Amino acid sequence: MVTVDNDRRYVAANRAARLLFRLSLAEMRRRQIYDFTPPEMQGTLEAAWERLMSTGSVAGEYMVQFADDSQLQITYCALANVLPSKHLIVFAPAEWPEDELGMLEDGTLAPLEGPLSPREREVLTLIAAGADFQQIAHELTISPSTVRTHVQNAHRKLGARNRAHSIAIAMQRGLIDLPGPSADGVPPSSF
Repeated sequence: MVTVDNDRRYVAANRAARLLFRLSLAEMRRRQIYDFTPPEMQGTLEAAWERLMSTGSVAGEYMVQFADDSQLQITYCALANVLPSKHLIVFAPAEWPEDELGMLEDGTLAPLEGPLSPREREVLTLIAAGADFQQIAHELTISPSTVRTHVQNAHRKLGARNRAHSIAIAMQRGLIDLPGPSADGVPPSSF
């Protein structure tokens, strides 16, 4: 997951994104989305950005290019103005071999049936808004282990490989809505 500003500059990147791009957070913050876009994809980037700004969300597949000129196809979902002038992008490799993702390493957890519970949706929404397990536990007055259980159940119900994948799926399916800023521009959450 990454957050970008109106200039398409990275302002935040979770550990998985930093590992994928092989850059520190400080290095990421010196870059823009364009820096990882192959020249032939510039038009696609412009069209996706226009859609994001006009509709508030966009999803699809996209090619990223690294400093060594290698490329990777990703599946992404983006939400505009998650915070004032900050836009969330959740992504995962499009065709990554499942055996390399470590989804259910011991194989003991079977997929769960049924829709996400209201609490599971609430927890995913807070994660997408940038909260960690401790902040979510405090906000919802539950224990961090209960937060973890809700996240694991959501992963299994959505068939997701990790948190970013769960959020991307939930956003694509319209299962989570991120709170927008209040009239004074301050996000409503206390964290």
